[in-house]
Amino acid sequence: MSEYNPRGLPVLKLGNQECPICHCILREHPRYKRYLCPECASEAESEDGRPLCFANFTESGGYKAWYADTEEPYESNLCFVRGVRCWAEDAKFGGIAISALEPGKDRL
Repeated sequence: MSEYNPRGLPVLKLGNQECPICHCILREHPRYKRYLCPECASEAESEDGRPLCFANFTESGGYKAWYADTEEPYESNLCFVRGVRCWAEDAKFGGIAISALEPGKDRL
């Protein structure tokens, strides 16, 4: 039996999913099926091992990345967490989403 909100619309019930790096339990997100937990996302680095930072460049979004050690711009979405290839991007409703790439894929 489905649940409905006061407006008569069905209530979306989300389950859980795992962080693909550390396997901790996260709230399920249908758009970002392989997103990283905040702790793993904070370990993002470039291919040469330099730590990275990510942010939106306006209140309404936009992707911006830079090297944490020098604050130089980082001109890619590709990053690595514990040796796993990942993709950082502007999340649909703000913020940055970092997702582990599936083996053999170069981008989401």
